[in-house]
Amino acid sequence: MIISFYAAVLAFMYIYLSMNVVKVRKANQVSLGTDNNEALIRATRAHGNFIEYVPFALILIFLAEFQGLSSHYCHILGSLLVFGRICHSIAIKDGTFKLRVIGMISTFATLALAGFVLIFSRLF
Repeated sequence: MIISFYAAVLAFMYIYLSMNVVKVRKANQVSLGTDNNEALIRATRAHGNFIEYVPFALILIFLAEFQGLSSHYCHILGSLLVFGRICHSIAIKDGTFKLRVIGMISTFATLALAGFVLIFSRLF
């Protein structure tokens, strides 16, 4: 299954984001919360936003692939999700608003396209 590749890539990205939170917490000596530390707020939000969107997107792509979506389209959805999450994570870290918008549009597009595939594959 193609989704396995994208799940693995995103798992490593999740580990990176998690380790970044640990690194920033250690550097700022904050064990719980953010202590209103800008770097820690950014790190925790990049991590949190990732875990809020990626599992659901992966489930939708998995279901689309399971229902017979061609490998070409599965790769498009998976690549779009990875691209979006990379853009969003970079943007949160360095404050690039335009890149954050690109990241969220890519993520929302993945969710919407996968959702449409699932709906229309059952209707037609």
